[in-house]
Amino acid sequence: MLLVFISSAVYAQERVITGKVIEAGTNEALPGVAIQVVGTTKGAITDLKGDYTIRLSSDETQITFTYLGFVSQTIAVGTSTRIDVTLVPESRELGEVVVTALGIEKDVRSLGYSVTEFEGDKMVKAREANPISTLTGKVAGLSIRTPTDFFQDPIIEMRGGTPLIVIDGIPNPNADFWEISSDDIENISVLKGATASALYGSLGRDGALLITTKRGKNKLSVEINSSTQFQTGFLRVPETQQVYGQGDNGQYEWLGADATNGVWVWGPKLDGSYSTVQIDSNGEPAPFVNQGRDNMKNFFQTGLLQSNNVSVTGGNDQGSFRVSVSNSYQKGQVPNTDLDIKGLTVSGSYKLSEKLTADASLSYGRQESDNYPNLGYGSQSYLYTLMWMGNNFDIRDFEDYWVPGREGIQQKQWNSQWFNNPWFIANEYNRGWFRNSTYGQLNVNYNITEELNFSVRSGFSYYSLLSTEKEPLSYLRAFNDISLGNYFITNESNYNFNTDAVLGYNKNLSDNLSLSANLGGAIRNAQYLQSGIYTDGLIVPGFYNIANSANPIVGDNREADESVASLYATLDLEIYKSFYLGFTGRNDWVSTLPIENNSFFYPSVSTSVVLSDLVKLPSAISFLKLRSSLAQVSDGLIDNDQGLSNRPYNHIIAYNEGSSWNNVNSVDFPSTKINPDLKPATSRTWEIGLDTRLLEGRINLDVAYYNILDFNNIIAIPVSDASGFSSRLENGGEFRRRGVEILLSATPVKTRDFQWTISTNWTQYRRYLEKSPDGSGRFNQIDEGDRMDEIWEETYLRTPSGRYIIENGSRIADPYLRNLGYDEADWIYGLQQTFTYKNFSLGISADGRIGGNILSVTNAEMHWAGTHPNTVRPERDDANEGRATYIDRGVVVVDGSVEYDNFGNIISDSRVYAPNNTAVNYISWAKNIYGNEEVYGDFYFDETFLKLREVILTYQLPAKVLNKTVFTEASVSLVGRNLLLFADVPQIDPDQGFDDQFQSPSTRNFGFNLNLKF
Repeated sequence: MLLVFISSAVYAQERVITGKVIEAGTNEALPGVAIQVVGTTKGAITDLKGDYTIRLSSDETQITFTYLGFVSQTIAVGTSTRIDVTLVPESRELGEVVVTALGIEKDVRSLGYSVTEFEGDKMVKAREANPISTLTGKVAGLSIRTPTDFFQDPIIEMRGGTPLIVIDGIPNPNADFWEISSDDIENISVLKGATASALYGSLGRDGALLITTKRGKNKLSVEINSSTQFQTGFLRVPETQQVYGQGDNGQYEWLGADATNGVWVWGPKLDGSYSTVQIDSNGEPAPFVNQGRDNMKNFFQTGLLQSNNVSVTGGNDQGSFRVSVSNSYQKGQVPNTDLDIKGLTVSGSYKLSEKLTADASLSYGRQESDNYPNLGYGSQSYLYTLMWMGNNFDIRDFEDYWVPGREGIQQKQWNSQWFNNPWFIANEYNRGWFRNSTYGQLNVNYNITEELNFSVRSGFSYYSLLSTEKEPLSYLRAFNDISLGNYFITNESNYNFNTDAVLGYNKNLSDNLSLSANLGGAIRNAQYLQSGIYTDGLIVPGFYNIANSANPIVGDNREADESVASLYATLDLEIYKSFYLGFTGRNDWVSTLPIENNSFFYPSVSTSVVLSDLVKLPSAISFLKLRSSLAQVSDGLIDNDQGLSNRPYNHIIAYNEGSSWNNVNSVDFPSTKINPDLKPATSRTWEIGLDTRLLEGRINLDVAYYNILDFNNIIAIPVSDASGFSSRLENGGEFRRRGVEILLSATPVKTRDFQWTISTNWTQYRRYLEKSPDGSGRFNQIDEGDRMDEIWEETYLRTPSGRYIIENGSRIADPYLRNLGYDEADWIYGLQQTFTYKNFSLGISADGRIGGNILSVTNAEMHWAGTHPNTVRPERDDANEGRATYIDRGVVVVDGSVEYDNFGNIISDSRVYAPNNTAVNYISWAKNIYGNEEVYGDFYFDETFLKLREVILTYQLPAKVLNKTVFTEASVSLVGRNLLLFADVPQIDPDQGFDDQFQSPSTRNFGFNLNLKF
């Protein structure tokens, strides 16, 4: 909006001034959506593509031109009758205010650490089922991996740790992003380092995500947002071979109710040449041909993701309010799976007096799923069956999953000893999820003087969860373990309450010195309750009630409490409006450590220097800032890999829940002894960075390098069994984390009608062993100075040049663990582009990883089962006929010997090799090699990939159309997510970062979004 401010209010004689307002560097007239004259100017005011005409008095001496996004300009009128104005775009980032720890707003100029803000409006069009997944690839330093499986939490990492979630200033360690509607998020402030989040104490050890929810405005308005997406195709789905069917060694085997063997798909060809008939799903003879070419695809259904939100805002000079109602529904790819999420959010602020204001918000969410799929490696997973099922069966023939005449008692199976019918699992083995959550806050602020204010903020988060599991009669738990029916009920709840009281002081001590300080205290209390009860068999099949237990019911319960008391202070100095110093300090008293060590201090210091204000730089450099920071943060919980993770009583040796035998429960004394003088694990971090703007903000670059030392780590040290323990928890070891984060954005083209913006971010993270816990210089195969993400696995023996060593025609296991590469990517990157032309905009987002390795159990198991396309080869036909014709690639040792040290390094090697020429039966060889689940070395793949993550095409209805309606804004968008994948790893989507069990197929999403405001 173009505002023309007239300096005087008295008219002596009217005159007319005309002119044009253009943008510097483009000679393009600004669109001038509206011209508003402020003052007593009278007469007609017109505007056309930047041209203006105003009437004013001869007493008026100057006019100030202001246009949103541009630097204001004041021009003396004099005797001029025409004034052309050139406005220079302002670099928004230079005066941008971001939310930091404790909700304190700061100018980005003053920050000595890395903070990135992400606008909530960018999350509402091309939605993900979980809102946080929409940030994937868009924030440097923030890694988000979304599993392909239905209703699974995204994995969020930042600088090697999991960030704290803070909602409207209240830390919420148990926040569930499933219950936060994207429509309610104003912005997310990403605090990437310990310096940025040190004020949150140990909760902020690994950074924080500060979510600010939307508030009301000064006028009454209603907004409707609706999105629908269909999962209409597979981005990556396992493909099975189509040549051979069920059986072993080329022979078909009936695997019915009395089956004891024959899980393989190493049977005869499916071309109709096999003379023996098979048994179909109804136990009748059928030809042995390919009936299930698309079994995997035929089992899945089209998924649906639908979201609707209605919000009402209003207010006046005294206060404002906002009410938001949202609903999200997701139908899974697996039949009979869905998820329904409802939410209600109310927020408001009110000016109680000239000095006293209050702000409050309250949210309620409800998650409901009568069934969400059980995944993993085993009979409980539909994928397990589909991966091992031969295409001589059509999966659709098993959709009527009860054996005729035994409905409700016996499922129809193609193998009763190893697998469940996928349709039976989907419709009868059901897991329910019913979660209620509430969180809210009240913030009261009193301005004692212009410089001094006092605020109190209290907030809470609470959830209660009921989860159920219905295990039907004839359900196969594991090999030959057939259920008599069961019903499981688990209840859990978690409550967090947090109160902060802060005294703040802001003062301009002189023209060149400003001070801002805060002194505060906080109390946090948390309680966790869990109880479970389940049947031991069912009297009446299919009647799921605890009272229907065939034997005495079984149950357990758990309670945990935690409290933290804190004092903290901050001090920020601005010197010559160019130098900025920031100090923070916090002391916590926690209930989760021994009394002797339950108090610890978190200091931080940061500094930034705006060089562009101090030194004359080339005109192309509009802004240049250097920053640095240092902080130390400790962890208030004992968290380790010994089964004691994230529990508040881990510092106390106590009995653990034991096993149950013949309905008699027991307890076990722990095998790990705890040092009573344990100190908290601590991280010391420093960071340096550069922030620069070029060509008046047309090119922006932000670079950060961080270095974190983790010490006093809590490590389990092995001890003699004669002590009665197997290990002892001690402080020890040092690990160093290092990383680089780069953000580059630019506006290559900008005209009146067209604009192209582009942004790319790059992240590299490494973790090293700095000092071994026991002083040996080595920890879990890792030498001091080496990366902690080295992959050490059992593999097959190779020569120094990498060729397999063969004995008797087959590979032999290496007696030592071997380094197969690294888990972490060399780089994580994202690329976003936006093209705007008049009322159209096109947003394209892509991201991926370069380097790193991923283990694929899907590929390994399919090779073992005989279903992988790679198992189709001429030697397999020979093996079906009982002939040994397969010669494994590799060499045999014909002379010499090798000597290793204790770590598997070669000391001396005189071996002489010759090519392997021993032929073996291919099927026997494959089942032996691929069936060795301890040796997965052949199934690590390069994780490099590029994914077209998001495409959004939006049309914004023009004002001339909206003027004829009740709407003030309206837009419609066509959206797509996960549209293309480029990766070398076969069968799976490497995006989620792991495939250690089985991975559900990843899908393409297509849909639309409608946004209306009135």
